[in-house]
Amino acid sequence: MQNRAPRCSASSMLILLALGLALAARADEMQGARDGTFFAASPLFGWDRNELKVRGPMGAESTETDTSPMYGFFAVWGSPHVVLNNFYFATDVNEADVMGNLFFANVYGDPEAGVTWNVGGGYLYHEIEPAMEDIKVTVPMVKAGPVFRCRHRGVMVNPYVGYAWERVDTRHGDQDNDSYLYGLSLGWHWRMVTAALKYYFQDSQEIDEDFDTFRAHVNVGLTKNWGFTARVDYMEHQTTEDRSILLGPSCVF
Repeated sequence: MQNRAPRCSASSMLILLALGLALAARADEMQGARDGTFFAASPLFGWDRNELKVRGPMGAESTETDTSPMYGFFAVWGSPHVVLNNFYFATDVNEADVMGNLFFANVYGDPEAGVTWNVGGGYLYHEIEPAMEDIKVTVPMVKAGPVFRCRHRGVMVNPYVGYAWERVDTRHGDQDNDSYLYGLSLGWHWRMVTAALKYYFQDSQEIDEDFDTFRAHVNVGLTKNWGFTARVDYMEHQTTEDRSILLGPSCVF
């Protein structure tokens, strides 16, 4: 493979940034904006645009593109020091069954401090089953970084560095790719609106290809326990590239 510029165009990045800052939110970024313990869940529905790289019998590679409905379920449990969240998604795109699950655990320092710390770990599982192929992507990862809060503005900034162990298993062979991660999380909370934007760059160490991931979320509370959630994701991996938008109700306990 050859080095390439990130596939996400400047216009796409601006759209994601606008969605992330104007609409976005996710309950896992409520850490520091809520008191006590909470649990939130959101069934989601939307669309996914997928680009799938398929390798033929003689090693020739082609790209297939398709847009299809997508389903998801997001759940989070949080306290002032610990946040656990899980996102499951599934779709049928490019004549392939696709499912995945992303789990993250984050630990934070003093929830009242203007400057503190964060350490976390996650695990991504992504399964793609096109005709005559079976692709599984697994990515355990760890990260750490400082947390800066402006509490009277409801703003949180968390730059971080991390490491990921990506493995792609196919019927034609396997590929390991250890990578450094360089990321930034932004959070904003105002009244019953919580906004979050996440980005990280995956600096591959074993292949000549690097990857970008963007996530933007919004949660707008309508009552104390019910609200509305929107989620935009852009993910790159060795065999796939996905852009998705999901919408749904949210329930907070």
